[in-house]
Amino acid sequence: MTDYEKKNRQRLIALLSNLPSCASPEGWKNMGKIAVGGLTEIGFSKSSELLLVISNSGRGVIDCARGEKISRDDEADGEWYEPAQLVCQGIGPLDGETIPISGLNGGGLPTSTRRAERLEVVSPDWPKSTLIFCAPYKSALIEGQQAGCVSIASDYLLAYGFSWCGNSFAYATSSDVTIFTRIG
Repeated sequence: MTDYEKKNRQRLIALLSNLPSCASPEGWKNMGKIAVGGLTEIGFSKSSELLLVISNSGRGVIDCARGEKISRDDEADGEWYEPAQLVCQGIGPLDGETIPISGLNGGGLPTSTRRAERLEVVSPDWPKSTLIFCAPYKSALIEGQQAGCVSIASDYLLAYGFSWCGNSFAYATSSDVTIFTRIG
């Protein structure tokens, strides 16, 4: 690592150390953490606030607005799961819908909303990552732009992102998923 890289790393770590931590960003409600052993991917429906969760023991659907599991199957493998294409077929209320997924095999969920809110991930303590929620047009990594940015999780993150309409977001580890919904 060059001297410049070392100084920049220290500058970024100092910036990040000034961020407040909170359970839920302003205007959002933490709907809870749901245990999912062997979680591999998550993905939002493009037409609702429903989250598909894929694990080593099947699929589940979570209603993010209510913070509840509403559907589950125990089929551990099948043609419904296409990790190389980063999609999975839905179940229950998502039956017939192909869901884009993110997790062990890559992929990505939206990291910003139409309102310009953003999720940023930093990993100065890799392999542990910090998930940061940023208010519109703000960034945790730019001096003078941190107002409204809060650290909401520090964990071994597997996937994170907003729903397609931007009224929910979630982050997942290999053992659980935490969901948030917009209030007001």
